[in-house]
Amino acid sequence: MVIRTIITIIIAAFAWPYVKMEFASSAYYTQNDEKAYAFYTPDLLKRMPRISDSYTFQYMNISGPQAFVYGIRFEDTTDMQKIREYLAAAGYKPQTRCETKAECWRSGQSKDVVTLYNTTSPNNVVVQIYRNTKK
Repeated sequence: MVIRTIITIIIAAFAWPYVKMEFASSAYYTQNDEKAYAFYTPDLLKRMPRISDSYTFQYMNISGPQAFVYGIRFEDTTDMQKIREYLAAAGYKPQTRCETKAECWRSGQSKDVVTLYNTTSPNNVVVQIYRNTKK
């Protein structure tokens, strides 16, 4: 009985960070935060060209298990051309309509909406993936 309890405690201690991440409403992290980076970051963002030496990631659960936003913010830049080229090469196409003041990109192979925008004060480029998991 004692051994089972010890094993249960060890398993719970190991699993706790992942359980905590699964139920988080948001997270801000860097690529050096290996667990968060591996857990939250979609492949599209992992393979995205790094257009600045300074960048951070974000994750937001905006509607329970139905909608999520994943993002990357590049600091000290406003040039979005490499990101546009990357999205086009990945099969995404710019949309004529966007519900935000950003560029919206979609792929026929995904329900995700990728938004791309820059700010000039401070100089940042932001890429976000809106993922709606409702069927």
